[in-house]
Amino acid sequence: MSVGAALEQLLRLIHRRAMRLAALPEDERDSHYDLIRLSCCAAAEHIGQSPDRAALTANDMVEFVRALVGIIEMGGGPDHGRNTDQRPPVRHFGGQENGTTRI
Repeated sequence: MSVGAALEQLLRLIHRRAMRLAALPEDERDSHYDLIRLSCCAAAEHIGQSPDRAALTANDMVEFVRALVGIIEMGGGPDHGRNTDQRPPVRHFGGQENGTTRI
């Protein structure tokens, strides 16, 4: 698997997790954030990070997921309610849809 494909898969996984967390009441989310922190910390140590650095990496990941959950909660835009297992539609710029002509 290429690095790009692995990153895309990881981001989709994080997005799905954040969508599930956003659906939970706030008081039920902390245990899920703790699990994310623990698994991320273990993974970071597994790839060779020191325990201190792994803890920082895991905390950064939890904060990223928390921010994503906040964005999802504030959302409700065109993607609201879409199945999170589907890829988002690709926007093409410079074509008919935005009124310009491609040369």
